[in-house]
Amino acid sequence: MLLILTSDKDLTADFLIVELIRRRLPYFRLNSEELTQAQFSFSLDQETLCREIRVATRALDLGCVKSVWYRRAIHPGPVPNFSRSESAFVAGELRHLTMGLVLNPDLLWVNPIDNVSIAEHKLYQLQIARELGFRVPRTLVSSDPLALRQFAEENRHGTICKPIFHGMFIDGNAAYSIYTRRVAAESFGDDAVGCPVFLQEEIPRSADVRATFIGPNSFVADIRGDAGIVDWRDPALSVTYARSELPADVERLCRTMLSRLGLRYGAFDFVRAPDGSLVFLEVNPTGEWAWLEDRLGFPMRSAFIQLFYGGQ
Repeated sequence: MLLILTSDKDLTADFLIVELIRRRLPYFRLNSEELTQAQFSFSLDQETLCREIRVATRALDLGCVKSVWYRRAIHPGPVPNFSRSESAFVAGELRHLTMGLVLNPDLLWVNPIDNVSIAEHKLYQLQIARELGFRVPRTLVSSDPLALRQFAEENRHGTICKPIFHGMFIDGNAAYSIYTRRVAAESFGDDAVGCPVFLQEEIPRSADVRATFIGPNSFVADIRGDAGIVDWRDPALSVTYARSELPADVERLCRTMLSRLGLRYGAFDFVRAPDGSLVFLEVNPTGEWAWLEDRLGFPMRSAFIQLFYGGQ
């Protein structure tokens, strides 16, 4: 049995589940939004242990779970008829109850929760990547406007700015993505900067590269767009995808980094410089991948199924 921990808006989970249903493989999807309506059962004594989650008519005996796909963090939705403080307390109880029920280091986790929490830190990734031997961009994170301006002035090919975390900005009921963008040295005056700024030298590119590792399998795509593209994820841009490969030494470094971070899945982003060399940007331990199977025909769902179910 595969347990999928996610949210109800996760289209990538939908994409895999369609194939699980087609192959008649057992799974249980648990969305964070369902936790306030779920029923939980936990009991133990010296001889017995019972762990069960029930959502509507679906019931899961956690003793039957063999693998866990950790797609989204557990964040219970609002609790009806409670004050804000009461709702926050109950949400914390539900989150820890759920995680206490499902945590089991003897299962296959893709990826383990604690490892994801560590691996998603970009500054930590850059340190490991440099230590392992990846080529990494010159980087500065600072709130000192003078240091930021000097850094930008020293970058011959320009400077880019990116979020330190996930780049999601929520304003009331609206959510916006903050994409990587170019900045000029003149952007930084003498006034204090209210938030630390993440700058990197811009690397001239012939393409962006997404290398997705799923257990023993890897799938590599070159991504190209109009001249001057900085962040190919921006939906306003027109980009093309093509199958590609990693040099053997870079693939070896990727697998070493995944092992160092304790990950079985990772989506690496690189810049392919004009001379063909690859510059490491980051690795996402829960990155999206379904669009690559759709666009390029990569057998990525089959790779996940092989990982979760042992080749079925």
